[in-house]
Amino acid sequence: MKKLILILAVFSGINTYAQKLNHPVSMPGTIIVPASDFLDRNPKGNIIADAGTLKVGWIFNNTAVVLNSETNLITRINVPENGLYHLYVRSQGAPGVGFKVSVGDKVSAETFGSDSLSFKKAGAFQLNKGLTDLKITRIDPSPVVDVLVLSTNTNLKEEDIRPYQLNPDVELIKEYKIHSGNAVKFGDVNGDKKTDLMVISPDWTTTVFDNSGQELWSWKAPLENTHLRSEFEAPGVVWDFDKDGNAEVVHWRFIENKEWLVVADGRTGKELRKTEWPTKALPHVYNNFRLAIAKLTKGSPNELVVFTDYGGAMNINAFKADLTPLWQHTEKRLKDNLGHYIYPVDFNKDGIDEVLVGSLLLDSKGKEIWNRFDLLNDNHDHADSYKFADVDKDGKLDIVISNSETGVYAIKAMTKEIIWQNVAEHSQQIQVGDFLKNVPKPQVVVGGRTYGLRPSTEPGLSSQLFWFDNKGTLLSMWPNGYPLNGNPDFVVGNWKGKGKPQLFWYKFKIDDKGEGDLYFPDGVFHMFDFTGRGAEEVITLSRGVLKVFGSKTATHSKDLKSDLDYLKAKVVNHTHY
Repeated sequence: MKKLILILAVFSGINTYAQKLNHPVSMPGTIIVPASDFLDRNPKGNIIADAGTLKVGWIFNNTAVVLNSETNLITRINVPENGLYHLYVRSQGAPGVGFKVSVGDKVSAETFGSDSLSFKKAGAFQLNKGLTDLKITRIDPSPVVDVLVLSTNTNLKEEDIRPYQLNPDVELIKEYKIHSGNAVKFGDVNGDKKTDLMVISPDWTTTVFDNSGQELWSWKAPLENTHLRSEFEAPGVVWDFDKDGNAEVVHWRFIENKEWLVVADGRTGKELRKTEWPTKALPHVYNNFRLAIAKLTKGSPNELVVFTDYGGAMNINAFKADLTPLWQHTEKRLKDNLGHYIYPVDFNKDGIDEVLVGSLLLDSKGKEIWNRFDLLNDNHDHADSYKFADVDKDGKLDIVISNSETGVYAIKAMTKEIIWQNVAEHSQQIQVGDFLKNVPKPQVVVGGRTYGLRPSTEPGLSSQLFWFDNKGTLLSMWPNGYPLNGNPDFVVGNWKGKGKPQLFWYKFKIDDKGEGDLYFPDGVFHMFDFTGRGAEEVITLSRGVLKVFGSKTATHSKDLKSDLDYLKAKVVNHTHY
């Protein structure tokens, strides 16, 4: 793991480097060790937590480790100069729990993590310049630690270290306080060339904010059947169908006891046109309702495809921009059997999209090209995520699928032939690209999900990276120990503005060895050219707060969103799955 240890050095070379990155002026002789530096070999039982989880005001990097395991944690620090270093530990816990810290071969006399959250000064250690082991040891579960500091400063305060959170290249560009929800869609609704937000709450209430964070309008969803709708990501897209510079929003509305697919003015929410949502009459369930922009005819992308999984059967529908129906395809299958999203992609490079949903590929007129229902025993094993690349280097686009417990498949897009297959726990999220050093591209990385046993103290969901080469051979896993709790996403994009894709997972930037370096306070949600400056920014979403982060050292150019194909594929047709 690329360490997050920030050596705030006494010598001028590192001072100069910090200033180049606009990092705060360094404190002489201080080494900050975030708790995340111990996650490489995360033992079974330990979990990561943030300020919200712990119900406290602030956690360093918003990332702490709850020490549920007695297994020691170890990392290696680089001491900048010989000297007497004082140990400071920020921790919390309760009477009867706690831990000690060893530096080199000396163990602290003090115990940490036995009382309320505090930044506690402990003993001093005579250290020599160079590498030294730092260990969390003698653990009585379950204290919490978020940061350790070694400093020649005898009166260090926790406010002194706050400016040194996260990587110095990370810059917070925008922050929005929005309604809680996992569905946020992006586009320019008011023609000012800036990115606006459509936020769909768990009950499917829809609210639009402009780029400054001002609420433009809100449509309130009815209370009926809220519990059925709130389990899943809500449907919605933002797209300028009439090419007047002001994007419309498309979403679900319930009007006069009927469900409608509505195109509304993005600035006001005024209904422009509607058609009945293509589902059976109520009552029904809301398993997977999804929308995506498609290119089903010549010209620019301007059609709408709709996926409706309403229990026992599911419809795939296509509409013109004016909501005139083009076609419908129906499958009688159980919940989730066709996955969670709908993907319009031009696989055969004829300028027109095919439509992929689950293990089913349709042409632009809704006719089946192929299916791979034979691969999946039932609806439990379904397509959770797709990515597209030329895996076998034959010049044609292939599909890489994470198919739950059946694992990950690379298949030829137009023939359904399997190129390779492998397993990675419950294969959930996936990415494909050129990420690793000295490994033939493209590589495939899978977020292998594990489920906690019930009843137990294990987290409900955890995840770990599984790395495969372009032949499907398992290369490595990260963390090298046990999975990290959560349901994390991947994002990938042009972080530096120089054309090289950078992969992020959970809160981490993934390096060319396939390991993580903590970069963000919350989990990644989306990545695209939010600011319109040519580089791509990372968007995080947690507890009703959406943040946009960019690289301080990025190279800037033209707005990538001016390309409609980029806008469609990278910005608008985005899903957590």
